[in-house]
Amino acid sequence: MQEIPNLLVDPIAFIGFFWIQILQLLILLLLYFILTQVLRRSLRAMGVGPEASTGIVLITRLLLFVAIVMVIIGFFSSSFAAILSVSTLFGTAIGLAFSQALGNIVSGLYVFAARPFRVGDYVKIGSIEGIVRGITLNYTRILLPDETTQLVPNSKVVTSEVTNYRIEMSDFIERNGELESDGDTSVRSSMRRALYKLKDLTGYDDAYRYTFELTFHMDFDHQNLRITFDNVCKNWTTEFLARPTYQVWDAPNAGVVYRFSFIVPNPLDIIKYGSQFKDDLLQVYWSGKA
Repeated sequence: MQEIPNLLVDPIAFIGFFWIQILQLLILLLLYFILTQVLRRSLRAMGVGPEASTGIVLITRLLLFVAIVMVIIGFFSSSFAAILSVSTLFGTAIGLAFSQALGNIVSGLYVFAARPFRVGDYVKIGSIEGIVRGITLNYTRILLPDETTQLVPNSKVVTSEVTNYRIEMSDFIERNGELESDGDTSVRSSMRRALYKLKDLTGYDDAYRYTFELTFHMDFDHQNLRITFDNVCKNWTTEFLARPTYQVWDAPNAGVVYRFSFIVPNPLDIIKYGSQFKDDLLQVYWSGKA
């Protein structure tokens, strides 16, 4: 085995002996400074909050730091063999101790990469629904319809069904145009006109289409029930971007499930109007007239 030159006695020979490792170290240091700056600016441009962006940059720095340490250890592999073994055991112990926290961080990185929703969207995560107020590495902060705030672990976000009620108006308008041959064409046409108008006035290409279900027993007079639904939807046309719609969604034993939908320009309108709209639809149930 070739003897390692003494850095103090013959620095040129030392550099020549470790030139590959030194080149790797210089490249990693350059990546360290460039990547952290680019990453911070990119996260800011994506609208990621300062808390989350700081966490992501910190993890990136730690990974680069570990890579740099590994290169330095390569300089003195024989001397650091025992240290490396101890550090591996220590790292494993820390990983086991903080596995849940690390799992949340990994899930948070996945949420940032996959972007199933963004801050301001109205979403449903499992049984929790509301407006996304913040996304960090550990939690997603949700404003609930009762105006309380709930922190949802990102590990739950990854493992739960996620519904995002934000729609791209151009795609939605196009789909409704293709479906105008079926159903109530006047309702679809008014919806398309309203969405075109919103897009022209605001310059935004997004709206929020909220859906929910109501189940009624077979003993109800469903013909009269649908007349009531039509009247309620007509009365709510001015509150929403277009007249709300409904359809028969399912027919379980001794019941019929109706799915309703309405479109609003702002997710806060779902909280503001959603409950009252449901209450008006259920008046026929409370009164017992159906």
